[in-house]
Amino acid sequence: MLLALSVSLWALVIGIRLVHVQVLGRSFFEEAGTRQSERTLNLDPRRGPILDRAGRPLAVSVDAESLYAVPQDVANAPVTAQALARALSLDAAGRREVLGKLQQKTRAFVWIQRKLDPVTARRVRELQLEGLGFLTEHRRYYPQRELLAHVLGYVGLDNEGMSGVEHAFEKDIRGRAAKVVVHTDARRRPVAQTERPSTDGAAVTLTIDERIQHIAERELERAVAETQSLAGSVVVIEPFTGEVLAMAGRPAFNPNRYNASPSSRWRNRAVSDAFEPGSIFKIVTAAAGLQESVIAPGEIVDCGNGRIEIAGNVINDHAVFDQLTFTQAVTRSSDIGMIRVAQRLGRDNFARYVRDFGFGATSGIDLPGESAGLFRPPARWSALSLPSLSFGQEIGVTALQITMAAAAVANGGYLMKPFVVRRVEDAKGRLVRETKPIVVRRVLEPSTVDALTTILQEVVTSGTGQRAALPGYRVAGKTGTAQKIDATGRYSMIDHVASFVGFTPATRPALVVLASLDTPRGPKNQGGDVAAPLFARIAEGALRVMAVPPDDAARVLHAVAVVPESLTPAAYRPRAPARPLVEPPADEPGLMPDLRGRPAREAAIAAARRGLVVELRGSGSVVAQSPEPGAEIEPGLTCLLTLGREGQP
Repeated sequence: MLLALSVSLWALVIGIRLVHVQVLGRSFFEEAGTRQSERTLNLDPRRGPILDRAGRPLAVSVDAESLYAVPQDVANAPVTAQALARALSLDAAGRREVLGKLQQKTRAFVWIQRKLDPVTARRVRELQLEGLGFLTEHRRYYPQRELLAHVLGYVGLDNEGMSGVEHAFEKDIRGRAAKVVVHTDARRRPVAQTERPSTDGAAVTLTIDERIQHIAERELERAVAETQSLAGSVVVIEPFTGEVLAMAGRPAFNPNRYNASPSSRWRNRAVSDAFEPGSIFKIVTAAAGLQESVIAPGEIVDCGNGRIEIAGNVINDHAVFDQLTFTQAVTRSSDIGMIRVAQRLGRDNFARYVRDFGFGATSGIDLPGESAGLFRPPARWSALSLPSLSFGQEIGVTALQITMAAAAVANGGYLMKPFVVRRVEDAKGRLVRETKPIVVRRVLEPSTVDALTTILQEVVTSGTGQRAALPGYRVAGKTGTAQKIDATGRYSMIDHVASFVGFTPATRPALVVLASLDTPRGPKNQGGDVAAPLFARIAEGALRVMAVPPDDAARVLHAVAVVPESLTPAAYRPRAPARPLVEPPADEPGLMPDLRGRPAREAAIAAARRGLVVELRGSGSVVAQSPEPGAEIEPGLTCLLTLGREGQP
């Protein structure tokens, strides 16, 4: 009876325990068992490509092999670690780290090194070491290396975008990670694995034109080297839409090996760094004065023989000017001339125009890290603030802000919202989102724009910006030489920022360019000496890429006839009202002629005579055209001529 009672009690205890384990604690023990027998690895998905406006790849994902180990299957950890150290080119500290991982016998899986280059992976595979294996991941690759690095950004080891477009559009570009589940037995030895495939990220198409970007970076690199500048920035904008065609900065870095460069090189100076603009800010002062009718282009301005006293402080001009017309005050960049205009405007009125042009607030560009600049409200101004602001001191602006302000003059008076991403498409090519041009506000009337454009043209033809002139094209712009603050808190007599901002062709703008150099050295280092030539070289190359015809009629015919078939011009719209480049013939005015069957040169000349911007694709004679024959046309429209040879598709 005692034995039977003992057995019964023991059976009851076992039964209760079984109920607890299998019924009451089922979920807990299942999870614990899963944790002991399974290991889940999330492998990076293939990030979507980043393309320029014509579909050229700027950032792509390539396969990369990652090395892992199963410590329990490694027979001799020290020998294996030594062999891996040689194959992976590790130092003593790296070898010790690998040895430590291989000696973790309680673990079923450890990463040794991820995303190896093909040569290194081949060296490790040739060793044929037990307990090692490879898993395929994806590594970000930038085929153009430093080109557009600040806009594109870079990707960290965990496949996450860390800056630029890579970071701003991380959710779209990243995709869904692959999941690998490794199953182990009671001794934690892998017995099987299951996988869930990844989903590729979306493709992002930029507004950037790779060819214009290359021109901007090449010329900026050259200018920084020639002038021994500390840094430089270039921004190229399509004024009617706000599309960024190029954005370059120096010093740069290679996003494929971003750790090889100091972190100070990673930031996008064009959107993150605020600087005192100096005389390029006089565009805002001049625009406000003309818009409010407090000054007229031909009105005489007293420039005080280069000296003015305000609140007990003397402000000296960069040169001695006595009586100048307002146009001359701008073209010769008289500080005191601008002070006179600002005084007529008053602080509140002037501050309103500064804000309307977008200063003191972010532009809303689709890039991370944008600075709003520095602009104090009028209530905090001193007696010297208004005069200082009139010629670009006591305010901090970004290169992008000043470019968009100039674009507002170029496009007829509208402040546009800049953007760098045109559209996002998923892995199957379906449109996820598309960016449309956005008008922020109207800041100037057409009459003001016309008057100011005429004045800014004279800056280039006879003023401080003569080195920005382009053969065959009218250029409107403004130079700037802004003193920097030194260690004592005063304006330096040596260090400054040299800039030029302008647009061309002046009467039918195709692009706006800002060129800025930080602390150039040499005997000639003013904005008109170093930044204006940089503007000219970039603008000339960009206009050639865009196939924008020159202002001179004879040059129009020549330029259109020699456009290489490999170039695909961007959209080009004249600012209304714009005069035709070449007067159309009297017969059938305003109608598109039939150019089919004509040689490319003859057809291009015929289209150019009607003021059209010609785009040639292919070689040979015209086989198709757009607009169609007989369609209504107007000067400035793009004419697409598709070329081919007889007997060829």
